Order: sequence, then structure tokens, then C-alpha cells
Amino acid sequence: MTEPFSYETWSTLLAEIVTPDGKVDYARLTARREALEAFVRALGAMSPDSHPGAFPTADDRLAYWLNAYNAFTLHAIISEYPIPSVWKTRDGQFFQRRRHCAGGRAVSLDDIEHEILRRQFAEPRIHFAINCGSNGCPPMRPRAYEGGGLRSTLSSAAEQFLGSEWNCRVDHAARRIFISRIFKMYAADFAGEHGSSHDYRSGVLRFVAQHTGIALDTIADYEVVYNTYDWGLNDAGREPHLGPILFHEPVEHFADGDRQLRELHLYEGNFCNRTCSWCTINGSPKGWYAPYSPAVLDQALATVAADGNIKFFGGEPTLHAQVIIDAMTYLRGRAFRGLFTIFSNGVKAEQLIRMLDSDPRSEAVLNYSIYHGRDAEPLPAQARARLERWATAHPNRIFQGYKILFHAGAGTAQTFERDREADFHGLGSGCVRCFPVLTSRGRFHACPFATEIDAPHYDLGRVGSDPDAVFRNYRRFRGWVDAVLDPAARARGISSCEMCHRHLGALPVPEYEPQPPVAGSGAPSPAR
Repeated sequence: MTEPFSYETWSTLLAEIVTPDGKVDYARLTARREALEAFVRALGAMSPDSHPGAFPTADDRLAYWLNAYNAFTLHAIISEYPIPSVWKTRDGQFFQRRRHCAGGRAVSLDDIEHEILRRQFAEPRIHFAINCGSNGCPPMRPRAYEGGGLRSTLSSAAEQFLGSEWNCRVDHAARRIFISRIFKMYAADFAGEHGSSHDYRSGVLRFVAQHTGIALDTIADYEVVYNTYDWGLNDAGREPHLGPILFHEPVEHFADGDRQLRELHLYEGNFCNRTCSWCTINGSPKGWYAPYSPAVLDQALATVAADGNIKFFGGEPTLHAQVIIDAMTYLRGRAFRGLFTIFSNGVKAEQLIRMLDSDPRSEAVLNYSIYHGRDAEPLPAQARARLERWATAHPNRIFQGYKILFHAGAGTAQTFERDREADFHGLGSGCVRCFPVLTSRGRFHACPFATEIDAPHYDLGRVGSDPDAVFRNYRRFRGWVDAVLDPAARARGISSCEMCHRHLGALPVPEYEPQPPVAGSGAPSPAR
């Protein structure tokens, strides 16, 4: 009979390195590294796949993989320590690289989390047991997970996590619930076998109610706000530091069960007060601009969910701040209750703040390169200081975009530094599959990075189109990306962005529903 797998070494080590608040003492772990190495070797020699007799129950198998994930995470961190974040490793492949073995099989952290834990066990509470080494993660448990009583242990972990105001705070007066972004990143795990954004939201609220004691009826219609995720290392020797302007994370994601767009970009043209060498839309002071007509705004209202996300971009929206303010006021007056996002370079700081002050459900995202002065003329010091002061007084209203640059527009043929490439951050080279665009000229375009490409491949409709037909065409575009665009880009060894900007003519046009011209729409001609 095979002996059960032993976690004695692992439990002893955890008791020595995990602090009372669930952080890790990496200095002490460095001194006890041989104990970690010994446990990693034990995991490499035996797993539920290689020695099933040592893991007789499903809970035994689940406990193994929870412990393996956490141990491999610490092992990967300590090999590069000191680092400020798991996103600051040498190759950027912290989650993707298969650097460890489990029962003789090479695995990555992504393999364990997505292919094994999430796919094989369908247990949402794993997200409160595995720890990727970040402050936003649940506290590290000071002892190993064991098969006996595991489900009760996971329930306790979920309750402990939700017991922190940083992870779950209910504002009954505002009818809002602020919860960890973990619930957004893994919404499908909490929603069960459902497929729409509404189902995911309901599933998340149901889970929160079950593990906090709050009656579901009380919060069922509350607005859900997902907190910013702190990717700083969970280092007991380092105080968490969240600057006033954090990285932006999308609020909405496409769900197969949706019947309406959850997000829509509104594009006013590429007229800009900067000319950046990597700009995907070739923005410059020589670019074009057209204001939003009532017909365009009415079409946006008909096409995006009333509680969704409308994103203003260009160009530079602050150059026409009053036009954006008037557009937001118009949309609010016609029952749009979702989030407004304004993409800006931040140079005209006072105008951006005026736009944000005009609507409490608005946010701004600053360009990373300009904010940090990397590969671009930096944001003027006075503008940066003004925006940071306002952001300090108004948390979670101004963000910065990510550092990734895409091979699109002006950046199509450029060579970027390694850490600015999408695949360095585990995003691969395929299409990002953003939500579509409605231009101020009245045209629905499938891709915000390719908005300046006038081609039938992206033509989802125009002002006057049936919103349901626009949505169906967007689905067809996503199917075309999967079946045509991404494979063609891989065959050439280039990114899908570069494929669109260099070789689009070699690809067949998606089979969209026809969009007959609509007379008297009140919108300017969509032709460029």
C-alpha cells in the first residue's frame, strides 16, 4: 500500500515564515531555503497522477495541488528575490514558465491553476487558498492544506478573506458593494454554469452572501465595484505601497451569454497635442476631429448596456473637454447609468479634472509612456503633480495604462524593449479582442487599435443600424479572429496587430450581416 503524501516539512516551514497577517518573511525563507527545496523535490517525485494510491480521495488530490501551487510560487520568488512584484521577474513569464515538476511532469503555475485546479475540481474557494505572492492575494496559510476537513478549511479561508474591508465592503447608503478584483478575474468560477455578465454578477453576489451572512435579498440589486488589485510582493519586510495613480484594469469582459455590448469605445478622431512614435491611431496635431452628434450618442445608448462602460478616446479628449462633458450629460439624461472612461495623455491636467468633476461615475486612464516619460516626452511636472494631488483626494478615479506597446499604427514596424512586448507579460501575440468602436463619423469599427484602417474587415455597422445586428457582427468578428486572423499571424511569425496593419488584404472579409444605408440619420458620413 502506498504511504500517504507527507506535508510535515511544508507545515513546519510555513509556521516559521508566515506572519500573523498572512505575509511571508522572505528573509527567513532565504535562511530556510533547503527546507523549501526538500519539499519541492518531494512534489517533483510524487503527485496524484504519478502515485494515485497516495491520494485516495478527491480532497487529497485537491490539497496536493493547492500546496504545490503555493510552494512553487515561493520557490520561484526566492530564486529572484528581492523583487517588488511577481511581474518584475527577469523574463516576465512568472506564471507561464514550466520551471517545476509535479510527479515527474513539468508544470507552470498557470497549468496548475487553470488546467488542474479550476478545470478538474470546480471549487471556487480555491481562490482563497492559493497565493501568487501578491498583496492582493488571500493571506498565506501558516500550515499545509490536508485532505481531511479540506472543504471546511476552504470555507473558513473564504470567510476570512471577505472579512477584510479591503476585500469586501458594503455601502448600504450608496447601494454599492466593493469587492476584490479576484471576483472579476474569475467570475465564471463563482457564477457556476452560466454565461452572461448578469449571471456572473448574480453568482458573485450569491457567493458573497453565503460567506458573509449578508442576506442576498439585501444586496441583489447593489452596484458591484471591483477594487484595484495590489500586485506588490507579499513581503513582510516591505510595507505595501500603492501610489495615487494605480494601474487600470478593465471593468467589463466579453461573456458568451451576453446579448448586448457591455463596453463601447467612442472615437472622436486622431487629432492630438502629441505625436508619439508608437501611437496605434497615428495621433498628431495634423489628425482629424469630429464632434459627437446626437445621432451618434443615441446609437451608443441603443447599443451598449445601460450599466456598461463607455470609453472616450482619440486623439486627445481634453482638447475638446466641453464636448465630452456635454456628451456625458446627454447620455446620463437618457438613462445611461454605467461608467465613463476617458483615455488621456494628461497634458491638459485642469481640463481632465474638469471632465472628471462633471460626473462622479467617470474615470481617466493616463498613457503609461507619457506618465513615466518612457519612449515618449514625459508628462510636464506641473501637470503630473496636479493629477496626483487630485487622485489622492479622489481614490480610484485616475489610473495609468499598462506598459505594453502594440505593433499597430505608428508602432507597426518598430522594435520595442522586451518588457514592452505583450508576450513578455503572458498575453501572447494574438488579437487582444477589445470591445468595438463607434466613431464620431457614425461608423461601428471592430477594433480600437485599427480604427484608422478603413477596411470592410472591421465594418460592424453604422448609425441607424439595428443594435442587435451590430452585436451579432461583433460576435462574427471574434469568430473571424479565432479562425482566420490569429492563425494567419502565427503562420507568418508576427503579432495579429502587425498582421492587420501589414497584410490585411491577404485575409478574407468576415461574413457580416448586411448593413443597408440609413437616410436622414443626422450623422456625418462615415467615410474617411
